[in-house]
Amino acid sequence: MKAFEIGAKETVVFYLHGLRGHGYSQKAALEHMVKSLGVRLLSLELPGHGEDSFDEHCMVPEYRQIVSMICDEVVRRAGDSEQVILMGYSFGGALMALAADKLDRDIKFLPQVAGYIGLSTAFDVGHNVPRWQLFLAGAIAPLSRFLFRHAPRWSSYVTIREMNVALLSADPVVQQSILDDELVYSGRIPLNTSAQVYKSSLAARKVLDTMAAPVLLIHSKDDEIALAPTLETFNPHVEVKLFNGLRHNCIDGLSREVVRSRRAITQFIVDKL
Repeated sequence: MKAFEIGAKETVVFYLHGLRGHGYSQKAALEHMVKSLGVRLLSLELPGHGEDSFDEHCMVPEYRQIVSMICDEVVRRAGDSEQVILMGYSFGGALMALAADKLDRDIKFLPQVAGYIGLSTAFDVGHNVPRWQLFLAGAIAPLSRFLFRHAPRWSSYVTIREMNVALLSADPVVQQSILDDELVYSGRIPLNTSAQVYKSSLAARKVLDTMAAPVLLIHSKDDEIALAPTLETFNPHVEVKLFNGLRHNCIDGLSREVVRSRRAITQFIVDKL
């Protein structure tokens, strides 16, 4: 007897949270977007985040090392799937863009990279960083890591500000849920991590225009953390969908704009099945 599979391609969606988040961040919204689609959803966690953030304060390795870690995990977890879709939020969005491009160029990686979804992706964050930090980003990163490991008392002088939840969402319910989440790190963060966010943002912008896989960018026009791209920022193959009043979080909450944003993501995934 012969058997023939008919229907959707076996698909794994890999998700990576943003700075200060953790592997279960935005769990409810993610589940809502992929329920009944027949895809697997795997959420990755950045080094130094989640429970580790209590001691690590969101300290991360050099961004290229994180991209390699992501690719290794995707290769390991993809199994016999036919295709993968990479999705990331903020800092995680920039890293996932780089990982998607790297995997798509790897002839040994058998599943097809069917798409990349960037949520409030950190492509333009330089306005949040003092110019001297931008200029010295390469030198600050190893210095920050050294002080954090060997002179914690002095390390506090090379950190970025604490979390401002009002910049993340205009929705009071969403704001409170973030504040109530014990695994969301709200304290000061080593400048090394800030440097990796900035450097990965520059690298991700470059690869997006040449990425072979379909791209969907979801962003709010009033985002003050990662400035929103325009419809002309990238080449035409990059689909940009802009929303109003969602600040730096386009998938949590129940507002009409959030619902529209989540539907756009779901439809992008459905179109690849």
